[in-house]
Amino acid sequence: MKNRLILFIALLFGGLSYGQDEKAKTILDGISLKTKAYKTMVIEFTLIVSSPEKEVTQTGKIWIKGEKYMLSLTDQEIYCDGVTITTYLKAPENECYTKKVADIEEGEIVSPSQLLTIWEEGYTYKYIQENTYADRPAHEIHLFPKDPSKSKHHTIILKIDKEKNEIVFIMVKGKEGINMKYKLSKFEKDVEISDSKFKFDPAKYPGIKCQEE
Repeated sequence: MKNRLILFIALLFGGLSYGQDEKAKTILDGISLKTKAYKTMVIEFTLIVSSPEKEVTQTGKIWIKGEKYMLSLTDQEIYCDGVTITTYLKAPENECYTKKVADIEEGEIVSPSQLLTIWEEGYTYKYIQENTYADRPAHEIHLFPKDPSKSKHHTIILKIDKEKNEIVFIMVKGKEGINMKYKLSKFEKDVEISDSKFKFDPAKYPGIKCQEE
């Protein structure tokens, strides 16, 4: 179970300590301000998880409304209504696991949406270069946590569309050789989302087994 959820839960980041970079800070502050102004977000992405042994690619979509979100992947769905997080493993498992948001340990990453403003607390950052991504001008910025001793990852690489001032690529580099790439393909803002979207309904899944973590 823990291995299945490594994609999104308990991602403890680690890395080298670098001084803050004013150019990076200006760009990231602008993204934070812009992101926090949205009432809702719907993001479509491709997730590539690679290790020395293999590489797995999934497509995903996440609906975000304040502290609530619903994440859909090929093999699982994660619901958070602001109080409880429910992870549903699709067939053949047909299982669900619940956990209170209040029980999340300090430093844990609850969802990919938090990566959109992850630099705001506990990280240093460095502007690397201006290059291109999907044939568009892009900034490349690297993030490094301030306390690397408590982390499983050492670097986060961001690529930011220069004209739109939006993140289009995130790479989380792990100390043990497991890397995660998020390629954001579609970003909608301020769309109408019902609160029911964020609640898991086990009645829709006959024979499902649910338990608390």
